[in-house]
Amino acid sequence: PALCDEIIADCSTRDFNEASMGETSSQKDEQYRNTAIQFLPVDHWIEPHLRAISDIGNLECKWDYLLSENEQVQFARYTEKQKYNWHTDTFMLGLKPLDRKITVVCLLNDPTEFEGGEFKVKLYQEYVAPLQKGSVIAFPSMLEHCVTPVISGVRYSATMWINGPKFR
Repeated sequence: PALCDEIIADCSTRDFNEASMGETSSQKDEQYRNTAIQFLPVDHWIEPHLRAISDIGNLECKWDYLLSENEQVQFARYTEKQKYNWHTDTFMLGLKPLDRKITVVCLLNDPTEFEGGEFKVKLYQEYVAPLQKGSVIAFPSMLEHCVTPVISGVRYSATMWINGPKFR
């Protein structure tokens, strides 16, 4: 929890950007995603912690993905009525040389500090991830997931994507 508080305090002093979507991160659609984000500096101290969780998931869940590098950690702030509808984090038909293979999400504040803002994953049916402050979830980036609209309060999260050679 202290590390979560440290990230929130550090990021709260920096400017946020309006979140975008798509392979080139150039699309904006507030009906679909309306979140404030910023990217943490390269090699931020949280990266190895999130990467370790992805490596454990890759091994224990037997995904056996070939992984090479991670992207910068994205810090997100969801306030009232903000959300991110159902989506995937990988673009299987994309032109980039690497695919996003594992998504790692950390909830940075206590769920009692906001209403709504549930993190859901879909695999045949919808699952609500019972995240608490400091909880981390890793999953294949091709799984659909969403953050439901925040009704009140503020929700903070940190997300990192681990990439590897294109799927074959």
